[in-house]
Amino acid sequence: MAKSRSYSELLKYVDILEDTSAIIVGENFAIDGFAEKPVRVISHAHYDHIVGLKDSIYYSKQIVATPATHDLIIILGYIGGRELRMLYKNKMVRLNYYEEYIYGKEKLVLVPSHHIIGSAQVLIETNDLRIGYTGDFKLGENTKIMDGLDILIIESTYGDPSYRRPFKNEVEDLLVDIVLDGLEIYGKVVIFGYHGKIQEAMQILRRNGVREPFLMPKRIYEVTRIAEKYGYEIGEYYNMRSLEGREILKSNRYILFEHFNKARHRRLGNNTLYIVLSGWEFDEPIKKLDRYTWLVALSDHADFDELIEYVEKAEPRLVIVDGSRQGNAEALARELNKRGWRSIVLPGPRVLSSSII
Repeated sequence: MAKSRSYSELLKYVDILEDTSAIIVGENFAIDGFAEKPVRVISHAHYDHIVGLKDSIYYSKQIVATPATHDLIIILGYIGGRELRMLYKNKMVRLNYYEEYIYGKEKLVLVPSHHIIGSAQVLIETNDLRIGYTGDFKLGENTKIMDGLDILIIESTYGDPSYRRPFKNEVEDLLVDIVLDGLEIYGKVVIFGYHGKIQEAMQILRRNGVREPFLMPKRIYEVTRIAEKYGYEIGEYYNMRSLEGREILKSNRYILFEHFNKARHRRLGNNTLYIVLSGWEFDEPIKKLDRYTWLVALSDHADFDELIEYVEKAEPRLVIVDGSRQGNAEALARELNKRGWRSIVLPGPRVLSSSII
């Protein structure tokens, strides 16, 4: 940590572009968005973090991510066209957690985070500074809190103080209970969620002794195969259109996983229990939406308290709140400043308030 550097000097080494959401660190790195830098870094394979990837494939010399993230980007079809996919594969660097990557005089390390399969934080050393970017995360044993930082760049999805989940530890058990009740009453349970969150729900159910077969469409099946490849323990899952899957569908006892966007088209009253996984519920761990549907507050993002906890444990000299994506960046920066942490939002004015300098 370079304590002799002024805060205005620290800010010279970081920027966040409003038009592409690129997080620029040092001389060489553009993270989670396009910028004219030789190295593009991808923290994880969610759509709002691969902004401008096509431009990066053409411009950047190398594209760095964990092996799982690279696999997901290809499987999910985020790169269109055979020629572009070949160029991507030629430029990709499959970097494992804690493996050092050197470009010029700068060093980069990917640090584990709990969000989706392959998600990573980014730690860069440049000009005797340590700069860390959390990407999307939630706290837990799979999230390593970076320390000794001059600058911490943090997400702000739930950065408003009203976004607190005091019931976080209850959600997994309640999800299991609802699934077991649905199997007992109806035999069929359908769970809607986003890629990554679906596979987390699968792990929760298997850990808690739910042994019924999992069915899913092809895309979710392919993502689940990648999850198992990189350490998830799921088992007994099938493409619903395969021969085995069609036979299980006839049995009327299974758990079917569908993408979150399909939830609005569910058919009520057909002897099926529906579960919608959502991070945007803060009042209750579970909520009954109708006679056949439960909402379960399973989130893959840190709530407000976890964001504050991360900063307090990391103890960076300066906090930059990412305001380029969906979230509550201004609220989080304001609350951090109240607690004595020097914090600003980027994109935005690159000046610290005189009250916090």
